[in-house]
Amino acid sequence: MRKQIIFLVFIYLLGWSSIAQIGAIIGNDNRHYDRVSEKGKAPFSTTKLAFAITKNATSEKDKFFAIYKWIASNITYDNELRLSSELQKEFYTSEENVTKKVLERKMALCGGFAFLFKRLCENVGVSAEVIHGYTKDYSGKIQESRKPNHTWNAVKLNGKWQLLDITWAISYGSNNKPDDFWFLTRPADFILSHLPEDRKWTLLGNSISYSEF
Repeated sequence: MRKQIIFLVFIYLLGWSSIAQIGAIIGNDNRHYDRVSEKGKAPFSTTKLAFAITKNATSEKDKFFAIYKWIASNITYDNELRLSSELQKEFYTSEENVTKKVLERKMALCGGFAFLFKRLCENVGVSAEVIHGYTKDYSGKIQESRKPNHTWNAVKLNGKWQLLDITWAISYGSNNKPDDFWFLTRPADFILSHLPEDRKWTLLGNSISYSEF
């Protein structure tokens, strides 16, 4: 039953899955997060925020669940950015700049949600990754261009990688609460709607091809 629901929501998420990725694929940012990029300006840091969010966490899982909940409760989907190529060019120059803009505006596209989650997790010693990949359109078909159209995360718990999609958690949520199905989702369920560009992030023993997806 759950698999049927996952498929049906492709229709509901047309506005999210096919266009949420705009501007989210950027080059690697190798600068130190707390480095001063402009003379005279204070360094941009999320460490204080990360520790404030996780101050009551007693375990690794509690930490990244608190971060996930905080983002879902405080950051909304950025329709203005989605529709503005000029803003995308301005914002998507590095992971650091995207994260800074997300916190300034309290809004994000899927890449912004993912970059912020990774950054806050790393601030408190939790390993997380940003994953670019593909989702399907309202008809259940994947686009022919093979250009990644969505971004999500993986997080390591007790030495094991697990998957989550904050963008979809928010889109499925109700009454300002995210749908926690998209937090630590089983890989066998996640692959029904998400295909990572790097197939190792399916977290399955036997991955599938683009055409099979």
